[in-house]
Amino acid sequence: GKPRDIFTMRCTWLWLLVFLLESCRTASVSKKPNIIFALIDDLGWNGCGFNGNNTEVKTPTIDMLASSGVIMNNYYVYKFCSPSRASFLTGRIPGHGIWQINPGETAPMGTNPNMTMIPGMLKKAGYATHQIGKWHQGFYQPRFLPVSRGFDSSFGFLGGGEDHFNQCNGCANTIPFPDWSNHTRPCPPRFTHCGETCPHGGGVDLWQNHQAAFGHNGTWNAYAYSAHAEKLVKEHDESKPFFLFLALHNVHQPVEAEPAFLDLYPKDKYNSTTMPRRVYNAMHSAVDSVLKNLTQALKAKGMWDNTVLVFSADNGGTYEHHGVVPGSSNWPLRGHKYSYFEGGIRGASWVHSELLPKSVRGTRNDALMHISDWYPTFCHLAGVVPDDGYKPAPIDGVDVWPLLTGKSNVRPAANWTGGPGENEVLYGVGHGTKGALRQGKYKIIVGGQRKRTDGWGAQYPGSTPAIPPPAHEACREDACLFDVDADQREMHNLAHSHPHVKDKLLKRYHQLAKRMDVPNGDEHVADKLGLQWDGQSTLVDVRRKGDKPACKKMWANHGFFSPWQQDP
Repeated sequence: GKPRDIFTMRCTWLWLLVFLLESCRTASVSKKPNIIFALIDDLGWNGCGFNGNNTEVKTPTIDMLASSGVIMNNYYVYKFCSPSRASFLTGRIPGHGIWQINPGETAPMGTNPNMTMIPGMLKKAGYATHQIGKWHQGFYQPRFLPVSRGFDSSFGFLGGGEDHFNQCNGCANTIPFPDWSNHTRPCPPRFTHCGETCPHGGGVDLWQNHQAAFGHNGTWNAYAYSAHAEKLVKEHDESKPFFLFLALHNVHQPVEAEPAFLDLYPKDKYNSTTMPRRVYNAMHSAVDSVLKNLTQALKAKGMWDNTVLVFSADNGGTYEHHGVVPGSSNWPLRGHKYSYFEGGIRGASWVHSELLPKSVRGTRNDALMHISDWYPTFCHLAGVVPDDGYKPAPIDGVDVWPLLTGKSNVRPAANWTGGPGENEVLYGVGHGTKGALRQGKYKIIVGGQRKRTDGWGAQYPGSTPAIPPPAHEACREDACLFDVDADQREMHNLAHSHPHVKDKLLKRYHQLAKRMDVPNGDEHVADKLGLQWDGQSTLVDVRRKGDKPACKKMWANHGFFSPWQQDP
């Protein structure tokens, strides 16, 4: 009987060992936090209540999560849409291997394919990765689609803007204000797109995974994205950690809102001057509703206590149509989207997680941070080395988890020789002629900042006064220097009173810009096709609509935009 007993004991120990190893593996996986990055389009510094200056807007979920998390006071983004997103996804500063432009919907351009985006890095750690909402990283070839850049699934639109109700991309910035009165109106033809009257003549931008999302257009974006996010959570396989890039289109133009959110702001309390603010407030409340539904779904699934939720603007509150969008506010900061003033690049942001030490919850953090930092920070949380091997432009972002958890208050230098140093952020390379750099408390702006993106917006647009920009274009003749710790409103240019500081920072800016001026990789395509600026920030194809391959493909695809070239 003894040999059999020994055999039985050995089998028992073997099974016990397998069980323990599996338990250890499961425990290891479960320790990797779920990560959600919520990017809010064109959110102004004063858009929600958590920055303390807007008591009118109703964003209770956002403000509660912010006030019980960590609010960032010195968190920076790029001055407009696509480069900010590319910076988050790649961990690079715009201009350092990634573009500093917005690609037009018909432009054959895509974010540097030699880089591994953050979902691809997280997949190495076993994450399920999902993207919802605005992409804006190019899509002319399938290799530039979200599912080709590391996401398991995607649902949203591929371009830079569209109507919130009918998903017509031509409606993004062309409808004169007010434009919320008729949710069924078509988009007028746009020469920079395909000259179609959308949706009847095509021009719909809605995509899911590998194909156009036929039959899903016609639902207000916030509702569609909220429902899809909840569905992803409910169907998630909990043996894997969860990553969601939730890129909402609110509060980008066109300024539109569902009646359910407009009703939160009684019409009789507004007049013709303040009515745009009512609608803009309603769009912010819609964002709040999406966050509320998502957090409830995470709690119901039992995932909330192991989730890190980051809330971020992609740039400051905006101007369009050659003026500040009525209702948008960066108060008390100077400037708007498209400028290097604080109102254009200081992002409204916070982090909420039960994984944060209790000692830092409910605090404001003054450490210097940048949107590129989430790449190495998320890699750290996932246990992945934040290096995709692209040597021409190494990763600029730094792991800010020690800053968020109170273990440090000093921003570390970039993890490559010659990059930005300690407590230093280059906001944009700008080919050495138009950029900005912050070093400690000082910030230098190089190159003119157009008057229409300058000035100090109102706290409550339409009700309280705004301060117009200076008579002459700021920073054009000479670089501007500000002490943004003491003068966050940037009202006192120190370039003449502190020439030694200005010269030091200007030299440092040029040094970094020269070292980091690395192309995205498809600039030659833009030159070859003669793509032109739209007068603002976007490279567009100005050929006749019949000569644009993107338009031909769109019409052949039942009016939905899709890739129009094969992968090389």
